[in-house]
Amino acid sequence: MKKRLGLVGILIVAGVVLLFAFIVFMSSYTQIDFGKVGMVTRFGRITGQIMEPGLNWKAPFVDRVIIYRTQEIVYITEEQAGQTDRKAGTYVDYPTDTTTADGQQISVKYSVRFRIDSTKITRIANEIGDEEALVDKVVTFHTRILSRNIPKEYEALDLYTGKIQEVQIEFENQLRPLLAAKGVILEAFGLRQIEFQEDYVQAIEQKQIEAENVQTEQNRADQAKWRAQSAIEEAKGEAQATIENARGNAEKIKLIAEAEAESILLKGEALATYPEIIQLEFVNALKDPDGKVSWGIMPQGGILPFLDVTPEGMQQP
Repeated sequence: MKKRLGLVGILIVAGVVLLFAFIVFMSSYTQIDFGKVGMVTRFGRITGQIMEPGLNWKAPFVDRVIIYRTQEIVYITEEQAGQTDRKAGTYVDYPTDTTTADGQQISVKYSVRFRIDSTKITRIANEIGDEEALVDKVVTFHTRILSRNIPKEYEALDLYTGKIQEVQIEFENQLRPLLAAKGVILEAFGLRQIEFQEDYVQAIEQKQIEAENVQTEQNRADQAKWRAQSAIEEAKGEAQATIENARGNAEKIKLIAEAEAESILLKGEALATYPEIIQLEFVNALKDPDGKVSWGIMPQGGILPFLDVTPEGMQQP
């Protein structure tokens, strides 16, 4: 009986030892997933030892590992802030309420995509804490300050009608160095939406409708003016063409008249110099169809023969 109890006790002790050894063994290793790194702390003090993805050894019971994600993390503002999935690298917070330069109430929604600089994990662990503390103390803190202050530099109408891109660039330019100083690399900032009060939106839309109506009427007036101007220019062109045509016809008539006068003058000078031309012209007028002249009529009514002045007649002796 005593031997049996002694054997049981030995088995129990052996089991406890094995269990303890198993616990020690399991506590001596920790697994770091891909896209993450671990910072080892010992009795609450940062050791500076960084664990890479894979199976890593640590001192059992005294070492603790803080996990930091090195992949992209998303911080987004939504009405439903309870949808945060921090394990998946998504942090959801409420939008920021602020005012514009002219006092209009607005709600700003935005998103921030960033990474933790793995080379600054030790500093982050010492000065800030774990990943959630980094998001709360750095990303949330700075984005909320900027989302309250930057819209105050703009009139509500500018934000409503077209300066969103300009505001987003200003956000990104100011946010990037603030995050970098704390070991956070900004990948992208997106100004998702600026919500205005309903009465202001209605007023703006009414003004836009009125402006569009005014522009439509102005366009119609401009078209009518253009058509009238085109008609005037066309009439001027036709009138000018008519004037130029008449001027050309007058010039043509003048040239013809001058040519005829010059011809008459030349004929008169020729007749004065050579009277025989008159007889030649008269003879040519009396030629028969064969081109011969055998007689002529004098102005006094008498009939006198004329010389045959044709080439054949001129050759006769």
